[in-house]
Order: sequence, then C-alpha cells, then structure tokens
Amino acid sequence: MLKHNFYPVELKIQIIKRFLNGESAASLREEFKIPSRGTLYKWKDWYLNGEIISLESSSGRRLEKDISVSEQLDKVTKELNLLKNIFLKKEDDS
Repeated sequence: MLKHNFYPVELKIQIIKRFLNGESAASLREEFKIPSRGTLYKWKDWYLNGEIISLESSSGRRLEKDISVSEQLDKVTKELNLLKNIFLKKEDDS
C-alpha cells in the first residue's frame, strides 16, 4: 500500500509552476513521491481555476466546504432523484 504524503500548499504551488514551465509530470511525481498520476493534474486544474483553497486538502480531494452552492445543489438533486427512482421501482415491484 502506498504511503500518503502531506504536501504544504506552498510546495504544491512550486510543483505546479515547474510543471507549467515544462517539466514532465513523471519526473515531478518521482522527485516528490506523488503516488497518483492524476494528483498533479488535479492540482494544476485547481491552481489554474483559482481554487487555491482546494490545494489545502491533504487527501487530494476538494474539501466539501469548498464546493459551490450550485455544485452542492446538483449533488443533492442527483441523490434525491436516485432515491425516488429506487423507491418508485420498489412500489412497482409490489
């Protein structure tokens, strides 16, 4: 199992800047022991979209509090529709 490393926001930004300046993702992953291939790209997207606060997440996932209200509403709406479909299917089967 891979060890989860902690990267301070400042270090993540330095890594992203090096990546944006042309260093390969593979070499940066190796140098900084970043286990997942997608992590560096996720950090880059957050950085370019101005979501610096998301870089504070130690898990590589955006913090729930950082998700916009519209994204939260979309998530809850999808969950509600899924539950409705499951409930209606059970009623139809009865």
